[in-house]
Amino acid sequence: MCISLTILAVGARTLPLLLALTGLELLTALAAGVRLGSLRRELIYFTTQTTVITGLYCFQIGIPEGLWPGLRTSWQIALAFFPGLLLPRLVPQSEMTGILGKILPYRTAFVLAMSLRFLPMLGQEAREIYEAQVLRGARILPKDLLNPKNWPDLVHCLAVPLIIQGLKAADQVALAARAREFGRFEKRTYWGKG
Repeated sequence: MCISLTILAVGARTLPLLLALTGLELLTALAAGVRLGSLRRELIYFTTQTTVITGLYCFQIGIPEGLWPGLRTSWQIALAFFPGLLLPRLVPQSEMTGILGKILPYRTAFVLAMSLRFLPMLGQEAREIYEAQVLRGARILPKDLLNPKNWPDLVHCLAVPLIIQGLKAADQVALAARAREFGRFEKRTYWGKG
């Protein structure tokens, strides 16, 4: 269903289709038990993305002519990615690996499923590191980053710790896979069952 919604988002180019697809995706999320309040982060990404894309369209085409194409493009991108953002919240890891394992080699399915779980966790880590560094006095607020002299702070205070946390988490996943003898049994259908 997620793939179908993503394909529909790519083809929806008129206002009625975009509104209908938005309603369908929200109903799907509600039916799956996702609380709309928990989608606040996705709304922030959508707002930021809309501002950037619409601004670029207005810069290239002009202000009145670029508003609708920029808004439409941003809306389509958000609708295309929204089902993929819901997937890790709705489907347990073992089921996701099993489903992907039917269409992909098992190792590839495992890596893809782990990536879908890993990215939201890495985003949360990035937010926590960012907040801690800002409280510490790092010059990485959006207004500070307008000055190129502060860009090294972004690398030292956010990028480097985030890379270290990512490597640490990847090492933990590899250790867990090794402990469960991942890859030892060819006929394994999903994580945790031989």
